[in-house]
Amino acid sequence: MVEVRLENVTKLYGRKLAIDDISFTCKEGEFFSILGPTGAGKSTILKMIAGIEPITSGKIYFDDLVVNNLLPHERNVSMAFESYNLYSHFNVYENIAFPLRAPKWQLNLSKEEEKKKVTEIADFLGIGKLLDRKPQNLSGGQKQRVSLARALVRKPQVYLLDEPIAHLDAKLKFTTQTLLREFAVNYGSTIIYVTHDYREALALSDNMMVLRKGKIDQLGTPEEIYHAPKIDFVGMLVGEPPMNMVDGSLISREGKTFFKAGDSFEFELLKDTEINARKHAVIKENNSIVRLGVRCEYIKVSDQKMSDNSFQLPVYAVVHEAESSVITFELENSFLHSRVSRGKGYEDCRITEKVWLEFVQENISFFEKTVELSKA
Repeated sequence: MVEVRLENVTKLYGRKLAIDDISFTCKEGEFFSILGPTGAGKSTILKMIAGIEPITSGKIYFDDLVVNNLLPHERNVSMAFESYNLYSHFNVYENIAFPLRAPKWQLNLSKEEEKKKVTEIADFLGIGKLLDRKPQNLSGGQKQRVSLARALVRKPQVYLLDEPIAHLDAKLKFTTQTLLREFAVNYGSTIIYVTHDYREALALSDNMMVLRKGKIDQLGTPEEIYHAPKIDFVGMLVGEPPMNMVDGSLISREGKTFFKAGDSFEFELLKDTEINARKHAVIKENNSIVRLGVRCEYIKVSDQKMSDNSFQLPVYAVVHEAESSVITFELENSFLHSRVSRGKGYEDCRITEKVWLEFVQENISFFEKTVELSKA
């Protein structure tokens, strides 16, 4: 296994900038996820690391070796794609065994050694009983696990996994996530994993990167990405419901500072919260404008006033889930969502009822605006 490092890597397709001067490191034995929306450049990064796509500028390192000019087979990587790319004339066993037989890897395994490796990874992924079947006799989820088994059966320097479980149903996806994490830990594997599903990235990663339009928005641990997003886009990409974003202004009155969200509500900022808010505020037409971000679990809801920092809003919608309820309030340019756990807040409120809300200020973030808000 190796450490993979990209330094100032750029990729152009003609005049189109696909990857814009990015740098990051996936340490040896690390599970590193790349999260971002469709078209962010996630798959392009994997293809450049694999050598399938040449880079326009910058350097890619495997440990201390620059691999820019190495052919794909010289880089010793294993890659699984969202599309299955299975050989229709091979059965499942032969599809999984194919990388072990490839002359370029010179493994020279005996039949017994090959069978052991194939059955081990097939059993690990729950497809051990499918080894005699052809791809056309498999479901989409089964095909995806065969594709993943083919990528994992060999021990390369780095695994590059591009949406490898995107087509699994919810139960199989959860099971396969667990198996992938177990595989990474047991084999000390260096894994770079591409996904548009924030749940996968948070569950699997040691470290992760949020990518947007070919640029890195944030690098960090899953905890940092979720709890301390550096920009509004990251907060809105991660979470269900996503992080609430509220545009407002900072108002000074009688020696105190308030956050005022248009005509919807206002509340006094505690000193540390005020300092953080002013760091991100932008002066516009003599107003101090800032975007507030808060996760739904850090909004208290009550039928009674909780403190001087409480404010009232009418209930727009209520959705009861198994262990919590999501209560929605309508603002001028967006919605505000609060998640109330069973037995830990006022969850029986009704639509149009005015209730009291209060933000847990230790968990409020502030941002400069990089994306527009909408109620869609």
